[in-house]
Amino acid sequence: MSAPATSLVGPLGSTIHVLRADAATIAELAGIDWSRHFGRVSLDPARGLITLMSPSRLHDDLSEILDDIVDLAADAFGRSSKGLRMTRLRPQGDPPGTGLEPDCSFYIGERADRYRLALMEGEAAADAFLEETGPDLVVEVEVTQVDKGKIERYAALGAREFWQIRARRGEREVAVDFFALHPDAPPRPLAASVVLQGLTPDDVREAIEPVRFSRTVTERLQAVARIVRRRREARMRVREEDPPPYSATRQQGEDVPARPHQ
Repeated sequence: MSAPATSLVGPLGSTIHVLRADAATIAELAGIDWSRHFGRVSLDPARGLITLMSPSRLHDDLSEILDDIVDLAADAFGRSSKGLRMTRLRPQGDPPGTGLEPDCSFYIGERADRYRLALMEGEAAADAFLEETGPDLVVEVEVTQVDKGKIERYAALGAREFWQIRARRGEREVAVDFFALHPDAPPRPLAASVVLQGLTPDDVREAIEPVRFSRTVTERLQAVARIVRRRREARMRVREEDPPPYSATRQQGEDVPARPHQ
């Protein structure tokens, strides 16, 4: 190890251990089944970081809630989706077992359809697709100072959008931020999701508590359907308020401008 380990407690109460090592050491350590002892593991040779997390109950609770919200919203919008949850994401060429482990991630729409086609070919084809194709959406519910640069790493892996959930243990307030990702540009804040058809951070924040306290799958469906329905209605109002084309606004008897001679 090139530096001593660092331990910290995240804003949601998770315990996090960070070790620093060279890429060769991290490649060797990737052969250990770290998940037997830690709920979340990130082995990042590019940054020389090993991050071991014991997630708090609140961390796992929010991860599960966001997993439900994205999955149910995609369904309500009529889009195919495939949740990858904590599938480890790594660049091609990095050692097996290394990579970043988001709280949840998803293929949505066309990438979800392509993944299922690969899965129908067999497990090897599905694994190859995962290695070659970044997720449409990555969600993190507890971000700490050791995660600096992680969003850019997701962008480099081909993820299109990043949602960050910010909350603190003992407080009910939850903040949600969306970012558009591109491998060759800095993350760009989004007022509304591109991959989920205009869903806003406020929509997601509003859905968190109803989904958390739902007793049944039907109640969770209804909670998400409400925000999807409202977003659809808002989009329809915007379209209806768009100014009509010139021909539709011309008053009866008004001359039509002559076309210029060709």
